[in-house]
Amino acid sequence: MDAEDDLQIGLVFNLEDTTVRGDPKDLIAIGDTATTADHLYKAIKQLGYKVAKIPARKSLENFRKELGKYSPLKTFIFNNCDGFNGINAGSVDVTRTIEEMGFKHTGSTPEAISLCTDKVRCKQKLVDMGVPTPPYQVFLKPEGPVNLHYPVIVKPALEDGSMGIDFNSVTKKPKALMDRVAYVLDRYQQPALVEEFIAGRELNVAVWGNDETEALPVDEEDYSRVIDPLKRFLTYEAKWYPDSYYYQNIMPLCPANLAPLEALYVQTVAINAFKASGLRDFGRIDMRYYNEVAYVVDVNDIPDLSPTSGFPRTARVGGFDYKQMVDRILKVALKREGWR
Repeated sequence: MDAEDDLQIGLVFNLEDTTVRGDPKDLIAIGDTATTADHLYKAIKQLGYKVAKIPARKSLENFRKELGKYSPLKTFIFNNCDGFNGINAGSVDVTRTIEEMGFKHTGSTPEAISLCTDKVRCKQKLVDMGVPTPPYQVFLKPEGPVNLHYPVIVKPALEDGSMGIDFNSVTKKPKALMDRVAYVLDRYQQPALVEEFIAGRELNVAVWGNDETEALPVDEEDYSRVIDPLKRFLTYEAKWYPDSYYYQNIMPLCPANLAPLEALYVQTVAINAFKASGLRDFGRIDMRYYNEVAYVVDVNDIPDLSPTSGFPRTARVGGFDYKQMVDRILKVALKREGWR
């Protein structure tokens, strides 16, 4: 359909004030979406659109009432909901509600979001599609044979934002591994994903588009100031605590120092992961690069869009300031849906 001159952008985001599992400090990451929404709102307004904030909070019934104030014929949703009521997978319910009420939106389908919020299902999809990813096992109890090479890293299977990740997550010892599995099972109430820890470079690639998919410049987390190779990964503290040593000494580097053919290979793996996961419009692929292999460790269906985060940083290097980045995401989605 053609959008009328009075097209409005409805900015949907999750508004959180509590955690329902995990560590209380996880609220820092969970609550960051509301701050990002302020930046997105300002950019969308500067682009000349009418824009309204539509928070998802309390209950789906409440969200339906908020969304029901707008017309799906004149309101296009910019979906920045990466969870709901303290649960990462809650974004699936919000996105499904958006679609059930007849609205078109930026970003991926509920099915693709569901896949990406379940790291185990997503990794198996990558394996099935021939995309490199570290060997892994899933533990539902803190016991059993380990069919992996040490060192390994233990993660909650259903979280993002480095939640549940600290320096005890990587280990070379069986007892420490099972202790960490027990921690994830008890604290996060979900399966523990155990991967072989790839002691290489940490890269991420922002991807956008649909029929014509483009990878932005490769971004790298520079761990040169971190001496211990088993501490060269992004813990929750390194990602969310500005006063911490690791936050201040793990520096983003974009573009990453790669030879042209290396960068092209890494970008190709990112695009393949984007397509294998069924993503639309935009996303970010996180990788560990070792022995000329880019191992995908995470697929982000709604990556962090705060101005200092990875996606906007690589967009800037690719020639798009923050406002232009938001404009590009909107235009890609509007074109996909046949809106002008």
